[in-house]
Amino acid sequence: MMEPEARPSTAGVRMGGIVLGLAVLLGLVGAAFSPPHHRPFGRAAATAPDTGWVSGGGDLEHDLRIRALREAYGALIDTVIFTAGEAVFTVGGQPIYFRDGRLLGENRRRYTHRFDSIFYEYSLEPLIEPPPLTGNPIRCTDWLDRLFGRTEPQIREHCRSLSFLGRTLFVNDFCRESLQEVEREVRAAARTDAAVAAWVSGLKVAYSFQDKEIVGSASRSYHAWGLAVDLIPEGYGRRQVYWKWSRVFNPQWHRIPVEKRWSPPQKVIEAFERHGFVWGGKWSHFDTIHFEYRPEILVYNRLLAKQAEPVYR
Repeated sequence: MMEPEARPSTAGVRMGGIVLGLAVLLGLVGAAFSPPHHRPFGRAAATAPDTGWVSGGGDLEHDLRIRALREAYGALIDTVIFTAGEAVFTVGGQPIYFRDGRLLGENRRRYTHRFDSIFYEYSLEPLIEPPPLTGNPIRCTDWLDRLFGRTEPQIREHCRSLSFLGRTLFVNDFCRESLQEVEREVRAAARTDAAVAAWVSGLKVAYSFQDKEIVGSASRSYHAWGLAVDLIPEGYGRRQVYWKWSRVFNPQWHRIPVEKRWSPPQKVIEAFERHGFVWGGKWSHFDTIHFEYRPEILVYNRLLAKQAEPVYR
């Protein structure tokens, strides 16, 4: 849990507001007179160190969630500005407001309470028991809309076809390099691990880009931006794979033991996690064929784990 933010002085608030106003104005002017261009994507963008950082004071400058966003999205972010109680990310000359884990455009800024944080606890360890049941969150998509577009034609400009384990996927360029690294590791593991080799040879269907909502939620799926991959095997061995299917015949579906749930080999899951993908099998509303590119979630939880490590003197 984050500590309460320090309440800034009136002068600090005024100065922060002035800095924010000037920065956003300059960004808007620059966007208006600059020719359209495609921003860099992939791992190089995610590790770029040159994101602008304008201090306005307060604990948000040390918020692990903001650090995770900067590390994950790197050069896709123009600036980060801190004012009283919020941080403002500028993307393409337009502001996105960070408030307690929410990322909101100007028109949704006053409706913070309607959305859940985009951040959540994600276990970095192998799954050994079902996670606690939680509700399906409602998350604002302004961040992804600003980065990659809102409509299908806009989003398609950021996507290309990619060969992955013998299947063709239409994916967002932002996760392209990471997915290629996953494939390299999985193929290497398949040469010495029979379970991984069997999973690769038993892969029946793979798909990514598909405009749809998350089942049971009003939130748009990451498939809509080409940032999620479903890898469907030839069979599930009579094990459970998706919470909604299980709920039909089992009212205690969220308590189904892990050993009765279908899962890719652990080495496959770890390869995806090393390169920024979370696995849907670790969600309370489990979806074990689903991987989603959420590098900020992995970075955030690794920072939390490091923060919790004991200090030996």
